[in-house]
Amino acid sequence: MSTDIELVSLNQTRTKVDDSDQRTIDLEDMIVDEQMTQRGGANDTDEAPLNASSLPPMDRGFHAWAFLVSAWLLEFLVWSYPFSYGVFLNYYTSHEPFQNTPSSLLALVGSLSTGLMYFASLIILPVFSRFPVHKKKGMYVGLVLCVAGLFGAAFAKTSGVLLLTQGILYSVGGSMLYFPTMTYTFEWFSERKGLANGLIFSGSGIGGVVMPIVIKTLLYQYGFRSTMLALGTAFTIFALPALPYIKSRVPPSQIVHHRPINTQFLKFKPFWIFLIANLIQGLGTFLPTLYLPTFATDLGINNAASAGTWALSLMNGTSAPGCIFLGYLSDRFDLRISIFLSALGSSFAVLCIWGFTTQLATLLVFAAVYGFLAPSWSALWTKFASTVGGDDPHLSSMLMCIFIAGRGVGNALAAPISSGLLHPWALTGKSEYPYALKGYGPLILFTGITLLSSMIGVVYRQFDAKLLRTSEALKFLGISDRIAFFHCGDPEQRGVYPVEPNVKNYQAAQETTPLECQHILATESNKIGFSLLVINDVCSDFWLSNYDDDAIPLIELHTAK
Repeated sequence: MSTDIELVSLNQTRTKVDDSDQRTIDLEDMIVDEQMTQRGGANDTDEAPLNASSLPPMDRGFHAWAFLVSAWLLEFLVWSYPFSYGVFLNYYTSHEPFQNTPSSLLALVGSLSTGLMYFASLIILPVFSRFPVHKKKGMYVGLVLCVAGLFGAAFAKTSGVLLLTQGILYSVGGSMLYFPTMTYTFEWFSERKGLANGLIFSGSGIGGVVMPIVIKTLLYQYGFRSTMLALGTAFTIFALPALPYIKSRVPPSQIVHHRPINTQFLKFKPFWIFLIANLIQGLGTFLPTLYLPTFATDLGINNAASAGTWALSLMNGTSAPGCIFLGYLSDRFDLRISIFLSALGSSFAVLCIWGFTTQLATLLVFAAVYGFLAPSWSALWTKFASTVGGDDPHLSSMLMCIFIAGRGVGNALAAPISSGLLHPWALTGKSEYPYALKGYGPLILFTGITLLSSMIGVVYRQFDAKLLRTSEALKFLGISDRIAFFHCGDPEQRGVYPVEPNVKNYQAAQETTPLECQHILATESNKIGFSLLVINDVCSDFWLSNYDDDAIPLIELHTAK
């Protein structure tokens, strides 16, 4: 079928495009212009509208890198304390005033300090998305809560107070301080999202190297109270200078205050596959971090307290290059490779190295391999989000908070699950290996099996619609003269539908959701050499303005018979 292509801008006038030289459009200018149509703040009318050229560049420049360094520092501060909790746990179980407290209750403090922080993203990020101008205020409130939690824990004499301060108060403050950086990352980085997040996430790994050693030294030389007061003071000193550089790329006064949440991704099967794989991975990944120092003591290694601390530091330290490596790998190659490597490699480390550890050298090998492959799973969240949500930074941020919360559910369940597993079983006492050491056998098996099961994430590609990215679609416009007709429907429906739904395999397209419609069309397009063009309703390049109440699509594609 011979077709002519008409590119219509509904913001101004309808212009027919036949010139083959006009193959690119400055989409970013169009997006920014559309974002500026609804502004918040009293002095908006005094500001000139922004365009892309007036904004700091993405993926490069001082502002992008200053944000990256500051986000790394917050990652270091917020997560290094919870990731070092194994040192606290080993100290609490052997020193007053918590020496006689059940270890399961003390383990719950560490489990909550990470799990609740992850899970709180489901509340924190939507609230900040609804009120973006208050993000920075919320971050300062989070800083106050973090420091209050550390200072309050210094005066705790019961496990209940410790749970409230070091467990709950610190984690709520940490989530308010840290998670806004997730939304800003999608604004500052586009082509290097995976690498940028890998670099940011490496901060917790570096912190996990330094802080266990620092915390152990302070605890055993100066005591619990002085240690917590010193940690709270240091947190304040280092966090305050970083906060001014954690900011939006678009000035707050230019941001639309409210956008309805696009829930079409709930009908997209890869989302559920990623979610399930992420939840399963979260159930096991925290357990070695929690019990490694205690395990070294139970194994009878010489100078066990120091050995366990060094092993934990090594595990956290190797997670830093692991995050960078997996983030880079996910940017450059098929996402399934990164999922497969993390899941299979970390489960192998648990089942085949940790399970047969009898000396310090083997324990350190396990810590290095596991640390490189298991915690670095978090570097894949941005690719999960962009695979489901396209290039829309708002939708991708929401998806990120869902994946983060999934990790939180797993971490929160880690303590009660591990307490139930740490009991003698059939092999206890029948071998020199950890499988027979006290109750570690069931714990090791559970950890290894859950990590291996997270490999289910690789099947997402079986349901991926393989949509054309809109940037590629624009180039495609000047090359092909066989483009099927698609247009945006009623803005209230936010749909993308074919004009002739009864033509060959498209019968149900009119009634299906955009993503389902796209799956049908994109699958068919692969068979006939990309003669069909699919525009992603979720992708911000074309359809960002559809979220506004009175918006109209930026672009329509027409074909004439």
